[in-house]
Amino acid sequence: MRLPRLVALAACALLAVTACTSPDGGAEMNIADPDVVKLGETVAAFYLSPDTSADKPAEKRQPAYLVLVRADGGTQLIETSGMTESHIAWSETGLFFSDDIRDYILGKGGLASFENKKAGHQQSAFALPGDKGFVAVYNEGFSESGYTNQVAVTTSTGSQLYRVEGNYFMNALCGGVLNGIATDAGAHFANSAKIPGMRSKADPSAQPELLSQLYPATEGKEKVLAWRGVFDAGDHNRHVPCQDGVITFLSDYTDADGKPHLAIVLWNTGDGKYTERPLVDAEGRPITEKLVDPETFSQKTYDAKAVREGRLEWLAADGRIMSTEIASGITTPRFDTGFTSDSDSSSQAVFTDRSINLIQETFDGKTPVRIKRFDRVTGNLITEITVPGLAERFGIQFNLRGMAVPPSS
Repeated sequence: MRLPRLVALAACALLAVTACTSPDGGAEMNIADPDVVKLGETVAAFYLSPDTSADKPAEKRQPAYLVLVRADGGTQLIETSGMTESHIAWSETGLFFSDDIRDYILGKGGLASFENKKAGHQQSAFALPGDKGFVAVYNEGFSESGYTNQVAVTTSTGSQLYRVEGNYFMNALCGGVLNGIATDAGAHFANSAKIPGMRSKADPSAQPELLSQLYPATEGKEKVLAWRGVFDAGDHNRHVPCQDGVITFLSDYTDADGKPHLAIVLWNTGDGKYTERPLVDAEGRPITEKLVDPETFSQKTYDAKAVREGRLEWLAADGRIMSTEIASGITTPRFDTGFTSDSDSSSQAVFTDRSINLIQETFDGKTPVRIKRFDRVTGNLITEITVPGLAERFGIQFNLRGMAVPPSS
């Protein structure tokens, strides 16, 4: 991080709505006054936060920013106290985001904020159906009882926070019910010993996956729904689809004997039963033989809207949109987006009913953030936006986190 630019940015923040240019030039940057900022013509939003914020005392931490992007690439930034691996959600009510002190809803009429002190590392954020607010999960870490997370429910009148046992990396909103899949069961781990197949022969300390209902809370606590005898699970997409109470996700794991698997999984939240099918190409071969590099499979990205017409769509690290038939596991490429994820860049995908929206950052401190929108059905490119100035202004230590687009996109 270049200190002169940080100093310039801090000075700019004091000027509120006025545009500010750093001494070495570059695009103008608007730090929004929270009293007057509105969604306006925003077509996409994402969170910028420093890598090291969670490791520093509060008085030395750098701020983080919600970035509002217009169709012409212009931006407004809303300064926050920061959130590691932040996630944002967009509904007809507005745009939800948070930091470790407050929760925010940015609507057409302006910005509302509610005090809600919590952990500084986020797992997920969802808009509740019927414009009933938002629910989000935060990683509290190790506590007296084991590993714990926090769940926050935010409405137009305020926020409520409560603790749940376990570390729920993946989350799925099934109607108005939030379910979480944990790879560290926390206080529940001991109970799994009573269930056959929930211990790894290769590594007895490895934990199975736990499915729990996190919201609504049951007597103020999470409700354990089911266990899955898989270990060392590598799929950590934070938001996964749920239809008719069945969660669908891609899973990279080892079984009780230590054998690796790549599969598409359907986990029923009603009866706790799950089915899975190996991921194969059109010729029936494991996808890692010809179709996908096994070393980059973990860099795939998809979200809660990724299922369409019986298929789960996902962005592979090489930039192709892949389509996996849920009933068979057969996976085929749809089209190439040109947005890759590797040691030099990172891309993520946001799905809506009508479009696939991608954003890419490059880790060189100079290449602009780029956003593409593709038609969900045809795969045709609809729009492409270049967002100038952010890379030069913030350097490589500020990373692009969660992205959101209007639900009607």
